Amino acid sequence: MLDIAKYSYSFQSREILQRVVLGEQQRLREEQALWRFGAAVIGTCFGLGDGFQLTDLFLGMASSTIAVTAHEVLSNEDRQFLERCQLLWLVGNHSPIELSQRLGQARSRILIYDPSWQTPIIFNHHQGIRGEHLVPLGNAGNYAPGFADQASIEVLNRYFGADDLNILKAQLYPQADNTISISSVLPISPGDALSSDPFARSFLSNSQAVKIAVNNDSYIGYKVPIPAQSDF
Repeated sequence: MLDIAKYSYSFQSREILQRVVLGEQQRLREEQALWRFGAAVIGTCFGLGDGFQLTDLFLGMASSTIAVTAHEVLSNEDRQFLERCQLLWLVGNHSPIELSQRLGQARSRILIYDPSWQTPIIFNHHQGIRGEHLVPLGNAGNYAPGFADQASIEVLNRYFGADDLNILKAQLYPQADNTISISSVLPISPGDALSSDPFARSFLSNSQAVKIAVNNDSYIGYKVPIPAQSDF
């Protein structure tokens, strides 16, 4: 589990946004060209000009939405476009992008194990103006809303093959509903960890032991850096 915390990719929201938005932009252009051809034929028959451009608005939204991956600020038009593309879940409430905006960037990953749990749990440690928070991580296939929605899956299938989708499903995704507000995370010595946690020896060789203060309680965790290739 410690290797997963150290090396696993986080969910690649930005890559999905860019690939799907560019694809949908091209698809709308093709639909627009076909529509204009049909409108021109009808206009010729009835003596009308081709003044209708129903999809122009959405093409403009697609272009601005690509910029959102850098600026992370959504206009109403951007939201409408993403909703049309079944992609709003990538930037909406509890998404990785929204969590980073609300709680601050994740600074590290922390592994915590309790004997009552089946396995250790990996948390993101977020720090921001709202304080410090731990957000548990799980597989995107189980927790990303888009994989539970058939319309979203249909859109993803247009731009990702089965192997790529399986890779995305295996990436780490925040379980935002289980976010924990904490008081502090402080490093401790290996000796202190060993005296406080009977399982410490399993984690100490490849991590920094930390003491996590939550209200009036404290817990021992094991901190590792977020991989350089991962957003969180």
